[in-house]
Amino acid sequence: MENGDLLVTEIQDAWISRVTREGKVLWSVKAPNMHYPSDAFPTADGKQVIVADFWKPGRIVIFDPSTRKVTWEYFVKEGEGMLDHCSIARELPETGDILVVDDLHDRVMVIDRKTKAIIWQYGVTGKKGHTPGLLNYPDGVDLDVFRDWKSALHK
Repeated sequence: MENGDLLVTEIQDAWISRVTREGKVLWSVKAPNMHYPSDAFPTADGKQVIVADFWKPGRIVIFDPSTRKVTWEYFVKEGEGMLDHCSIARELPETGDILVVDDLHDRVMVIDRKTKAIIWQYGVTGKKGHTPGLLNYPDGVDLDVFRDWKSALHK
């Protein structure tokens, strides 16, 4: 986290804990609506937590750890929007849209925060590959916060 604290995500019983560098547990809560929480991150404002559910169908949850209240959730049970073992969800700076690594659907995508529509995708849903435009079980992503990726949509 910005001040050096760590968010620790535990699969067993879906626990997420905030721990200082000295090892002091500041809070520990069960992630709401999760089977298998994966890689929790703080939201851009640092006040909430965003976490992916590595499950089928998967989900993305943003919640307030002090109240466990869910403030945003993406959960589609079938069709193109359904997640299949998503491992990472990150809130994009400025727009607040959600970047998702959808491992078993072989794609990385951006979900519009307001409409919950998929507004960008790299990889073909469910089609594995190692050539441009295809992914094979993506399990990580780096964000370049210094570039305007949305302007690329209009080119």
